[in-house]
Amino acid sequence: MRWTTQMNSNALWAYFRAKGGETGGFAYPARMHRLFAELEPSVTVTKQNLVDRVRYILRSNTFDVTELERLRREAIPAEDAAPQLAEQTANVDAAVNTRSHSGATCSQSP
Repeated sequence: MRWTTQMNSNALWAYFRAKGGETGGFAYPARMHRLFAELEPSVTVTKQNLVDRVRYILRSNTFDVTELERLRREAIPAEDAAPQLAEQTANVDAAVNTRSHSGATCSQSP
């Protein structure tokens, strides 16, 4: 089977959507395979073949960085990303601004 540019794009979209911004993780191949099958119902591919294909696409620079970021943004909904950003901001604020024993706020510098 010859992979088209559209099939490669759909494979990456399914990968980014299945991963959802997580690092590591072992459950994403099944989700990625299901999503890819919805996008490309006429293509029969195994989970392992799809994982291998995505790895190849990412390592071979088939798409430029701009295209990869566009696919990532399309695949991961903004509402999924927003709570992470708010949580990270709260953690940074808590780490930077701490209260002293006297109750005054002290800023820690790196």
